[in-house]
Amino acid sequence: MKTESNEEGVVVQHEVQRVIAAAKDAMTDEMVGRLAGSAAEALDLVDQVGRANLAKAIPKLAEMVNNGDLERLSQLARVYHASQDALTDEMVGRLSSAMGEGLSLLDQVNRSGLEKALPTISRMVADGDLERLAQLARVYSSAQDALTDEMVGRLAETVGESLSLLDRFNRGGAGRLVEMLAQMQSTGALERISNTLPNLLERLDMVTGLFNCLEEAATESGKKPAAGGIGSLWRIMKDEETVRSLQFLLSVSKKMQEKCAAKHT
Repeated sequence: MKTESNEEGVVVQHEVQRVIAAAKDAMTDEMVGRLAGSAAEALDLVDQVGRANLAKAIPKLAEMVNNGDLERLSQLARVYHASQDALTDEMVGRLSSAMGEGLSLLDQVNRSGLEKALPTISRMVADGDLERLAQLARVYSSAQDALTDEMVGRLAETVGESLSLLDRFNRGGAGRLVEMLAQMQSTGALERISNTLPNLLERLDMVTGLFNCLEEAATESGKKPAAGGIGSLWRIMKDEETVRSLQFLLSVSKKMQEKCAAKHT
């Protein structure tokens, strides 16, 4: 048995030597050089992996492979590569300009302390005041667009006349008038005038009506014929309107006498 095992070992060793000899005969110098370069690069890669402690990342990489995260990362890289290929120099310039302007805006906001206004702006948004301000701005813009040169000229002329009137009013003793009104307010005279003014206007209406009645009576009496004699006077005295008129005149004279007597006493 031992002799047969030795013979089999010799046969296998002979075949291996023949395979090695055939490989040596088939390999060229170029192939040997490429193999040597590949082996050197592989050893260098293994050395870098060992120095970088990349072995610690192998469990994470395995987990990413199992979860599909590595596939998603590769897809994201392909999307980024596709967008990078699709971007032209003009698009890159516009993007860089937009980014620069955005950073400049952020810097200006930071320097101006605009973050202090954010709570107020938030309250305005919640209360609807910001929307009302926007609507007011739109109304102002519409009014500005609707104004013609003639309308602007008339408005400017009206404003100028108003300012001139205020200036003349100020020069004409407006300060003195304000002082008088303040003094009347402090003494209570202004309040008395305000309370008496409605009654005064009513009395003025009564006086106006009285004068109108006197004028109409004078006109009417001028048109009627005046007949003399005791008989004519007797007929007038018997007339009911004459009696009512005399009673009215007597009542007026009595009230006037009472008022005058009360003032003198």
